[in-house]
Amino acid sequence: MWDRIKSSLKYISQWSGKGVSLLTLIMALLMFTNAILSNVFQINFIALQESTTWLHAAVFMLGAAYTLQSNEHVRVDIFYRQYSAKTQAIVDIAGTLLFLFPVSLFILISSWRYVSLSWKLGEASAEVGGLPALYLLKSLVIVMPILLLIEGCHQIMNNIEKFQQAKHEESVS
Repeated sequence: MWDRIKSSLKYISQWSGKGVSLLTLIMALLMFTNAILSNVFQINFIALQESTTWLHAAVFMLGAAYTLQSNEHVRVDIFYRQYSAKTQAIVDIAGTLLFLFPVSLFILISSWRYVSLSWKLGEASAEVGGLPALYLLKSLVIVMPILLLIEGCHQIMNNIEKFQQAKHEESVS
């Protein structure tokens, strides 16, 4: 059961990361198209410009959990790498419980009204010719902390196993 839950949590973060890689490619192609249209043909489309901005925001918000899973996030690593595997696991669990979970919950709770109001208004871009459905982009402000909470649970499970394995290795040697 433990392994099944752990692999399901891992899959969710991986799925979001793979989706982000596709969004990044689409964003790059749209930026290239926009540059050619505006610089060569003097044609500007507000919707095209906004779509690259929206995709950029989506890449960061949807990619946060995958970045955490891949251990590619910013880490102040002054002492951490010198610690034993057991101590690293404790530090990671404490960091998840004391920082990641509270911050993610704060973002989730504090942004709920902001996003729900956007949905009620059917909010669209303020620019003439801009993209409709701004509320979909704003919804990512709620999706991001949910993905981070899911990955946080996965991280805790990994670190519990890391701690138990290190404890077992200490007792054997």
